[in-house]
Amino acid sequence: MEVKLACLADYASITREGKLNILGIFDTINAPSFPFALPVFYVVISFEAGAAEFDTEKNVGIALCDEDGNALFNLEQTLKIARPNRMGSLFTTNQIGAIIGFPFSQSGHYQFAILTNGETKKLLSLTVNEIKPKDQKVG
Repeated sequence: MEVKLACLADYASITREGKLNILGIFDTINAPSFPFALPVFYVVISFEAGAAEFDTEKNVGIALCDEDGNALFNLEQTLKIARPNRMGSLFTTNQIGAIIGFPFSQSGHYQFAILTNGETKKLLSLTVNEIKPKDQKVG
């Protein structure tokens, strides 16, 4: 199973028909101070698998690590690779994970690792900057 698409976004949804909607793709957060938490953001992943993997299960996960390699959190689930309705088609599934109020304790470089059965399939970089307001001069 491969990762066809992966990103961080301000918002994502999946329609009843399975269409993936993504708004506000980003890889940088500018924070006024620390700790800093976005109210919500999304990790968006589209997986794809071929016939050799039909009727199997995969453990998929998302791990967030800081620049020192420390794991800050892990999300895991089991994904069943079903046979597509159309012969000769690939299995595809879209997954979105809402991250609500996660506190970034300091500026730096972070990575979201997308794993299948413990193997890293894709890395998403996230840079968190501290942006101080500029001093405003009066007069």
